[in-house]
Parts: sequence; structure tokens; C-alpha cells
Amino acid sequence: MIFAFNGGPGASAAYLHMGLLGPVLAHVPQDPADTNAGAGDTLPGPSKLYDVADVVFIDPPGTGFSERPAGAAGAPYSTVEGDANAAADVVRQWLTSQGRQNSPFYILGESYGTIRAVAMLDALDRQDLAANVRGVVLLGQALNMIETSQRPDNVVTYAVSLPTLAAIACYHGMVKAPCTAAGVTDAAASFAREDYLPALYRGRDLPQADRERLAARLAELTGIPAAFYLANDLRISKERFRVELLRAKGKVMGRYDARYLADRPGNVTTMMPGDPSSSISDIFGKAMTVYLGDTLKVPGADTYKVIARFEGGWSYGAEDSPFADWPFMSVVERHAATNACLRLFVGTGIYDTTTTIGAADYLFAQSSLPKTRYRNERYVGGHVFYSDDGSRARFQSDLVDFINADSCRGAQK
Repeated sequence: MIFAFNGGPGASAAYLHMGLLGPVLAHVPQDPADTNAGAGDTLPGPSKLYDVADVVFIDPPGTGFSERPAGAAGAPYSTVEGDANAAADVVRQWLTSQGRQNSPFYILGESYGTIRAVAMLDALDRQDLAANVRGVVLLGQALNMIETSQRPDNVVTYAVSLPTLAAIACYHGMVKAPCTAAGVTDAAASFAREDYLPALYRGRDLPQADRERLAARLAELTGIPAAFYLANDLRISKERFRVELLRAKGKVMGRYDARYLADRPGNVTTMMPGDPSSSISDIFGKAMTVYLGDTLKVPGADTYKVIARFEGGWSYGAEDSPFADWPFMSVVERHAATNACLRLFVGTGIYDTTTTIGAADYLFAQSSLPKTRYRNERYVGGHVFYSDDGSRARFQSDLVDFINADSCRGAQK
């Protein structure tokens, strides 16, 4: 069994349903410069995956066809714990209704859904289902949110984002050719660990000669001039990079997939509102409504909420503090210590500037989880990397391999 959901918070499972795991998939045009080519085309779902697991999609409270209570009664659903409890309860009810209380299963979450997936481990434990969990699959992981969010004076964030910046610069032809995404990300990661992060830590005590050397290397890797790095304390944020790399061409890059471009308004200096790569999610969202109405003939398909907006903020629990270090990975480690069957799979898009490949590498570098218990993969594409045909097929195959590698396998699917 695989229980799958997207993130948001406030997103239905439409993107995973229509983009990766459903029986009928919407096809995304493969040229980021032509988002209309082949619009409306469909693809068959992952039949080989269905040979090893059933897939159940979960729309969190308030999304899809569901409604949340109004006012204070709906507040618990806007917390990590309450949201995870609701999803775990759906799992329990589904297993009970299908007579499969003893079936092993996997939890698959994307974006904020990666936090929900991990929080569900505790929630499922309270439902006496923790032993059934064989694995957690995270796409665009957000577990180490501090590194991903890139706080200005957290120097780790600049080091972990560097491989992504290098891959993007290579893709757009802004660094010395020839280059490959694999080559530049490896080179950037090595430089970040061995030279860049120690230099950022030294701060004002770093000698000028070292600053100039590092600025020159950063320019080689990212396509941003050395003068910019010297003027900005050897740093560039991911948001600034989006508007800076192709400034001379009058373009700004996508946040969730930097391969996508839009014209840069003249008043944009350091940050660009909106996202040129939003056409990807638009395709999947529209396809979900069409699939429900035209194919499945579901009454009221047009009322399905792909994205829902809720009043108030989202509570991350006891760690709601500017000094917090959200311990989501420690939840996985704790459950792995008591559940010998539990494994972790993380997949990250190379051109995603929100949840970066470097942040995923850093997550595992700081974890006590044994290397035999996790898989960390990179895919061509952005946050929704399965919009790329090759990456979608490769991940579907990788997921089948991950399930088949389960040393505890043997129970009914």
C-alpha cells in the first residue's frame, strides 16, 4: 500500500494523482519555453508500480471535496499534529473498511506533505499502526526547513544551496562550457564543504585575498560576477539569484523550477513575486477536474478544490519560535530505531530553488539514520520533478525498486 498526498498546506493530492501515481496522467510540455505544446495530452499510469502496491490518495481536510469546520473548530487542522492526526485517521479507516488492518504500507508526501508524512509516524503509533509502516517517501523534502528557507545570517544555507545555483547556471549557459548538471553540482558541493562554508564562518576575519579567490570561484560556478560576491559578503540568496543571473537578458527564473523564464519587470531588483513555473501545477490542477468530471463522471467535479486557503497561520507546534530547529528528522530516526522495517526515500529536483539538493544532502549528513536505511536521489526537473518525462519514469522505477528491496517483504500488498 502507498498512501500519497501533496503539501501546501492546503493542497489536494491532484498533482501526484495526475502527474505521477494515478492511472491516467496529464502530460507536461517538455520545452519550458513552450508551455502550450501538447497541452491536454495524457499518459498511462505506472502499471509496474501497481504490480507491487496499491495507491490511495489523501486530500487533507478542506481540500478536494472535503470541508473543514468553520472558526475555532477548524483550528486544530492548521497544526502539524492535527493535520497529521487527520491523515493517519484516514489511513486507519481505509485499512479497516478494506479488511487490511495488517497490511504493510508506505507514506508518500510532497513538499509540506513531507512534514505531514513524518509527523504521521507518531500519529499512526497512536493508532497502533506504526509497525505497519515499511517506508516514508519524501519528494521535495522540507524537514530541515531552516536550511531550505535560507535565513540571512545562517551561513549553512548559502553552502547547501550552491549546487543548485551551479546546476541552474549550467542549464542556462551562464558558465564555461561544456558543463553537465552532475559535474557542476558535485564540484559546487565539494567547494561548499571544503572552502565556502569555512570562509563564511570566518566572516569579517577572512583576508581580502581569500575573498577575491572565493569570489572568482563562485563566479565560475554560478555565473554571477565576482564583483557581486565581493560587494555582498560572498553571498547571494536564492531569490536574488532568480532575478540576477539573467538580468542582462531581461529574464527572471522560476522559483519551483528555474528552467522556466518570464520577462523581468523593470521595478524588480531583489525579488520577483509569482513564479514562471506555475504552469506545471496549473496543468495538473485542471487535468484533475477534467478527469473527475469527464472520465469518472463524479457529480460536482467542478467543486473539487485543488488548492484551499485557510484563515490564520499554520502552527508547527512547540517549535514555533525564531530560535527553533524543527526536529522532524529525529522523528524518523526514533521510529527507525524501534521499527527495523522502516526506510526512507528522498527525491529532489535539481532545478528546485525551494527544497534544494544540497539541503537533502545536508539532512542525511547530519542524521544518525544508517546508510542502509535510506535512499537519496536527484532528478532532472524542479520541485515537481516528475513533470520531466525521464524523471517521472525513473522515479516510478526507483520506487518499485525501493519497495522490492524491503527485507521485511512478504505480507500482502
